[in-house]
Order: sequence, then C-alpha cells, then structure tokens
Amino acid sequence: MYGIITHIRNILFDFDILRTKSHEIKTISVGNLRVGGTGKTPFVEYLVKRLSQSHKIAVVSRGYGRKTKGYVEANPSSTAAQIGDEPLQIANKFKEILVAVCENRNLAIETIRKNHPEINLILLDDAFQHRYVRRNLNILLTEYNRPFFKDRVMPFGRLREYAFNYKRADYIVVTKCPPLTAKQKGDFVTRLKPYDNQKVFFSNIIYKEPYLITDRTKTTNIENKSVVLLTAIANNSHIVKYLDGISRVEGVISFKDHHNFTDRDIKRITERFCRLKTKDSILLTTEKDATKLRAFPLPLHVLPIDIEVSLYPNQECLIEKTIEQDVRDDK
Repeated sequence: MYGIITHIRNILFDFDILRTKSHEIKTISVGNLRVGGTGKTPFVEYLVKRLSQSHKIAVVSRGYGRKTKGYVEANPSSTAAQIGDEPLQIANKFKEILVAVCENRNLAIETIRKNHPEINLILLDDAFQHRYVRRNLNILLTEYNRPFFKDRVMPFGRLREYAFNYKRADYIVVTKCPPLTAKQKGDFVTRLKPYDNQKVFFSNIIYKEPYLITDRTKTTNIENKSVVLLTAIANNSHIVKYLDGISRVEGVISFKDHHNFTDRDIKRITERFCRLKTKDSILLTTEKDATKLRAFPLPLHVLPIDIEVSLYPNQECLIEKTIEQDVRDDK
C-alpha cells in the first residue's frame, strides 16, 4: 500500500498535476530511497566544506524530531529540540553558513532569498522525495552494503518509494564503501544500472581521533583502548566494525534513531557503562548524538568522521568541480 501511494504521488508530479516550483537561487538536493542510515549528514557536510569556498551557502532541512513548527534558523543557542539533531550538528560545525529548518522547502527558500540575498546556493537535506521544489542537481545516496536495488518498499523492506525511481537522480553516490578494486566498482555499477545521464561516485568514511565532548581540542587515541559505544542512529554497525578493528569494544548501548534522551536514560547509561567498563574505558558517541548528550553529565568522547568521494571510473575527478560545472550549466 505504501509503495502504491508514493507511486501515485510521483505520477501526479510527472504529469504536472502536483506542481514543482522553480527558484532563482541554485539548489542541490541530497537524499535517498531508503529510510535512514545512508550517510546524508556527512555528505552534506562534505559539500559544505568544498562548495563554501566559492558560494554563499545555506542548508535547509525538515528538522526531523524537533519540537517546533514552521521556518526556524539556527543560532548559537539553538537546541536539537528547536531545529533537530542533524541540522544542529551542521550548524555547530559550520558557524559561518546559514542553517534553517522548515517543513515547506519552498517557503524556506523564499524566506532565505528575502532575508539573506547574499545566499546563492542552497543544499536541501533529505529532499529526494520533496518534489515541490525544482532542484538544479538531484543527488541520491545508497549504502554499499544495503543498496536500493536489493531492497523493497516498506513495510516489506526499507524503501520509501519503488527502487526504479532512482531514475530521477543526476548523481548516485555509493556510501560507506570498504576498500574496493576497480573490478568491484565496475561490478557494482553493472548491478546499479545507471542511466546514460547519471554520474556514479563512490565514497568511504574516514574516522578521526575522538575528542572530549566538553573540549574539542582534547583528543584521545583509542587504538588498543577499551571503549563502550553509545548511539541513537539508524545503523551503527559500520562504527562497531571500525572500533572492533582498532580497539576493544566492551559494549554497545543503542537507542532508536533521533532518540530524545531523558534523565532516566542517562541514569541507565551511567549504570550500564559502570558495569561494562574496565579500567580507563572510554564512553564514545557520535557527533549527531553529541548534540543531545552535551547537556548531560556524562564522561563522553565524540567520534568525528569525514568522507572521501571519487567519480567512477575517473577517480581523479573531484566531485566539487563536477558539481560546479553541472549546476552552472543547468538553467
């Protein structure tokens, strides 16, 4: 039923019964077909870092999990309850850019254009299904170990819409890749079956040295150290695998994605950490979860990540250069 509803909705857009609105500001959409866990936020951060050198950028998100409604801009005192954990993570890392949340992306773009005329590029976070906005570039993410072509529409799988709708993408970025040979990439692309107009990129995660949640300058080497992992994300298996390879994972404390932590949760976490830890154990969390956990008295370290992205088959081609060209050419 879910797939049929989204399919009918897409047909209404395809036949202009539901209308897509164009804007003078250039827009790039980043999204996926699957619910959660494809690495959207790290990829948006990657684009911010590389495109902000030549553009005045704003990031617009729905602000999933926030307690507010309507258009809200991030400010230095914003909380996850006001704008959502992922937008807050981006706002905290890139204080020089505008981060805004709004259910209505068209309203958000119009508000930004009116109040911030210097902005000339907007990144639409998690907007692949938000077809009311015409975008200059549509970027679709799919996880290497959980590609959309092996999945099914909810409730039988984790797809938000039928897999064949990948045809709407201009770029397909394969995320969370292990080290791959040229043949492995080629085999994956064969199964992916991109259209002639689609560019395919492969990306991998780079984990960096954890830092103390109260002081980013105080980093910790966790090689061969005992760690307990605390997360509230869609899929933490990639992090667990990484930690298993460099440290001793004493335990994993997991909550559902976008979980709002309470004092009761913190008490349970503290008790479990005390049971699991050995001498000098480190309690580790993600940057996304740190946005909500910072207010609580926990001895947390934060595991930051970055990503690398390469075009297939020309690995030397930088995605930011490709984006610059394609956005400029799109009228």
